[in-house]
Amino acid sequence: FSFIGISLGVAILIIVMSVMNGFRTELVSKILGFNAHIIVEPHIKPIDKSKFSNNKLNSISSELIITNNSEGVLIRKDITKGIALRGYSDEDFLKLEFIKNGNFIGNSKKLIENSISIGKNLSLDYNLNLGDKVSIMSTTGVDTIIGTFPKQEIFLITSIYDSGLADFDRNIAFINIKTLENLFNINSSKRSLEIYLKNPLNINATKTKIQNLYQEEFVYTWADINSSL
Repeated sequence: FSFIGISLGVAILIIVMSVMNGFRTELVSKILGFNAHIIVEPHIKPIDKSKFSNNKLNSISSELIITNNSEGVLIRKDITKGIALRGYSDEDFLKLEFIKNGNFIGNSKKLIENSISIGKNLSLDYNLNLGDKVSIMSTTGVDTIIGTFPKQEIFLITSIYDSGLADFDRNIAFINIKTLENLFNINSSKRSLEIYLKNPLNINATKTKIQNLYQEEFVYTWADINSSL
């Protein structure tokens, strides 16, 4: 009975640890597959692109992507939903991990002017399909003789992605970076740098290296963004 008790205790401990480690691995892989590993945001000056050729930066990074983001309202018939928008060039959009893995339907090469890529859960919740048109209302306005009206543009859904995390799929969409800046009146000097690392798990030591390189900018990591998890 003593032997069986010890065996059961050790077996339960191993099983619980294995389940928790598996859950952590799966959660981290989903987060890292969708979000930038490190984000550098400008403070006063624009991001210094000359540092992209820095040997220390190149030794730890696999991709460097310029982006911009904002928040707007998605509108279609009886649908009104707040949504976070990320802007990329059509070339940089193809460098994202979930695009490389093929976790989408549609044409990933068409993140051009007035095209939009939405999440799978958002498309299911509101019955949105490829080829549908939706309106995005900006938080900025246009001055007219009768007052200020919010800017609004029509977008064509050219792709639907699946990040594996429902919160991301429901609340984040991708549009062309120049279109985003025009719609929300954002200056291109406010563009951020997304850094994708060769080893994203050793994040604290890597963050220090990036902070030493970009001392006048805001630097935060995937672990900072998802600290609640």
